[in-house]
Amino acid sequence: MNIKLIIFSGFVTASIGIVLGLATAEMSRGEVKPIRLASSQLQQDSPYKHYGLIGASIGFIVGISQECVRELKYAKEREMEDFYNNHHYN
Repeated sequence: MNIKLIIFSGFVTASIGIVLGLATAEMSRGEVKPIRLASSQLQQDSPYKHYGLIGASIGFIVGISQECVRELKYAKEREMEDFYNNHHYN
């Protein structure tokens, strides 16, 4: 599996997730409530930051998962092609 491609895919989808998280926070501007955490410093941060981080996390996980499935599918296709090429009875 190509680890560099998997990480790159995760970062690309994480950036898309940031945009979607910030867009969600912007669309619900009046209704956005900061996510409550234990630290008072984190409670004073902008709620947009939290939604961006959530979007980035979800995007990164989705991107890595999608690329892993794609890599495994490609490896399985190569394996099946090699099997059929080696076991061809003509």
